[in-house]
Amino acid sequence: MWQTRLAMASLLLVAAHALNCPDNYNDIGSGCVLAPAERLPALEAQSLCRELHGELAILDRCDIFADAAHYIEETDGMYHSFWIGGTYSVTRDEWQWWDGSVIAKGAPFWGTSGGGSWEPWYGHCTAIFYEDNPYMAAYACDAEFHHICEGPHTAEGHCNLPYTAVGSQCLSFDSSARQTWEASRNICQADGGDLVTFDNCEQFGVVANYILEQDLQHITYYWVGGYLVDETNNWFWLDNSSIPMGLPYWGQYYPGKLLPDNPTVERCLELGLEYRHRFNDLDCQELRRPLCMASPVE
Repeated sequence: MWQTRLAMASLLLVAAHALNCPDNYNDIGSGCVLAPAERLPALEAQSLCRELHGELAILDRCDIFADAAHYIEETDGMYHSFWIGGTYSVTRDEWQWWDGSVIAKGAPFWGTSGGGSWEPWYGHCTAIFYEDNPYMAAYACDAEFHHICEGPHTAEGHCNLPYTAVGSQCLSFDSSARQTWEASRNICQADGGDLVTFDNCEQFGVVANYILEQDLQHITYYWVGGYLVDETNNWFWLDNSSIPMGLPYWGQYYPGKLLPDNPTVERCLELGLEYRHRFNDLDCQELRRPLCMASPVE
């Protein structure tokens, strides 16, 4: 059966070299991918990929896209549909991959639908291979399709488990029980990393949007690697670099009043849910989940 062959194989997704793939993923020299046999709605497919330490696949280059399509053809999967990692963002009015990068419209990725339109015209989730169409198209997210999981690997410049590449960083959104700031830092260090820090606004924006796009914003608050040195609002990252104050990093306690607001008690930094995961000062003994960062594998 083609499902069995596909479930035990990988697609060409990144630069060719030997990889160290997670369990159940196969290395074909350029990527680690698993295609489970289940037919699921898009969000359930993404959840299953994450349970398998992956994400729905990003096919964002011409060579990657073509290799993926050719592989499905060769394994007799071309008459079945496969969810991949693209969705429509209503708030940003654009199509995005799950990592927040924009999906280009038109050729070479999008296929014809309704006899001639090159743009997505129905639904908010992306799939490839509906009947004999190998190109991307938009479908209702509750449709039940097969799906392609892309797993992390330990090739140069990539992330080790349990970390996932988000923008320029390897991050782990730990789902363990909530901890104090210090205990959360210990959890990150046990996995070879530390609480996340941001050295530029662009990467901060990528992470904040990732939380939003992956529907993590309703799940938890996160500790990050910032702390207050004294009561004069001198905030620093773990590497002793200064944390910028004001816009666009810090949340608003009241309209027009930016945090931080309580230097005598609240001396650790969180990404606060009610502030759209902007910065908030908080008592270090409060309980939050760690947002961990590790260096990419060299």
